[in-house]
Amino acid sequence: MAIDDLDGSAGAASDVSLPRPEDTVQSSGRDVGVGDSPDAGSDAPNPINRGQADNRPGLGPNQVSSSPNSAPAPGSASASASASASGSAASTAAAAGSSQTPFPKKPTPRYIAPAADKPKPQKSSWLSWPAVFLILGFFVIGSCNYTMMEVVNQFNAPSALDTLDKPGLGVILIEGEIFDTTWASETLKEFEDNEFIKAVVLRIDSPGGAVVPCQELYTSLVGFTKPVVVSMGTVAASGGLYLAMGGDAVLASPGTVTGSIGVIMEAMEFTDTMDKLGIKSEVIKSGTYKDIGSPFRAMKPDEREILQSVVMKLYEQFVGDVVKGRPKLTEPQVRLLADGRIFSGEEAFSLGLVDQLGGFEQAIAKAKELGEIPDDEKVPIVYDDGREDDWLSYLAGRASFFDSVQSAIKPGFSLKFIYRPGIF
Repeated sequence: MAIDDLDGSAGAASDVSLPRPEDTVQSSGRDVGVGDSPDAGSDAPNPINRGQADNRPGLGPNQVSSSPNSAPAPGSASASASASASGSAASTAAAAGSSQTPFPKKPTPRYIAPAADKPKPQKSSWLSWPAVFLILGFFVIGSCNYTMMEVVNQFNAPSALDTLDKPGLGVILIEGEIFDTTWASETLKEFEDNEFIKAVVLRIDSPGGAVVPCQELYTSLVGFTKPVVVSMGTVAASGGLYLAMGGDAVLASPGTVTGSIGVIMEAMEFTDTMDKLGIKSEVIKSGTYKDIGSPFRAMKPDEREILQSVVMKLYEQFVGDVVKGRPKLTEPQVRLLADGRIFSGEEAFSLGLVDQLGGFEQAIAKAKELGEIPDDEKVPIVYDDGREDDWLSYLAGRASFFDSVQSAIKPGFSLKFIYRPGIF
């Protein structure tokens, strides 16, 4: 078959370049022609699988086998057709490859935002930081000035006692543990000097306190020339009861805790704790009993006898004053009650320690009765609780919680008319 017939056009076959006889392939160290065959004894493979004459019947000497292992001889029609097909396939693959390759895309232009305008400086407002601090300064100074003026006005303002212009009553409030009663004695003197004060109500809500303050106020109450009505609050025990004995009439609520007649001395000892911590105390004293009651050593028997004798002497004073304040009770009767026990207000009334059951309103009515003020007349009442009129003294108070704690746990000992089953 001619090459023109195989390809279909003479022009297509002319495009295929056929190998020339002079072209050689280097193999196993010698030149091999395109139409030659490698030596029979050569181990090198033939790089070009050329078609050779087939001795099978039916094939001429110039014909090649169609075996897949054989290639058409150069110059033959089959070689030309194969070369033409290969060239056609190569051109088709090149065309396909060129058609699949995309065209390069044009670069997308980036969006560049316009430069932001610089913020324009705002005009400063009149309310700037210096102005704010100035306003706050004026406010603080004004507040302090106002407070100081109020304090000064309170000191300069006339007291309620000075403005009293008709018959009235005075009320003294004794609250908490008793440490100082000087203020109460001074108030009693002011009430006595004022002609409009007709009677005084002593309101007691205290478990007692130190011996001397209780005795001082008791003495002032006994020497007071106007009627004194005692109103017991929640607790009026020991030193509180001692003060009540200086009144002309004693009232208590049924649930009031009172009694506890007696004296107590409290002392603390730290010897065991000091031994564990390795702490020692050295004392230089002028006499044998100069450090009696010291918390840094154990108490000796003779020292205990001395302190016990002091307690009993004060106890006798307490019993004697109760007998004076309760003329209906004999001394033996008082001693039966004076073993430190407490009583309710109802029990105290039945035992004769209290004259009447009632609260503060009943005490006011009793004071009006003893002061010869008509019962239906509304009377002014002047109060005094020992606190100053300024707010600082009000916050501090006379006997705060911390004062009670300090007196309870401080080293040494103290003598008290007090009912205190615990520290607080």
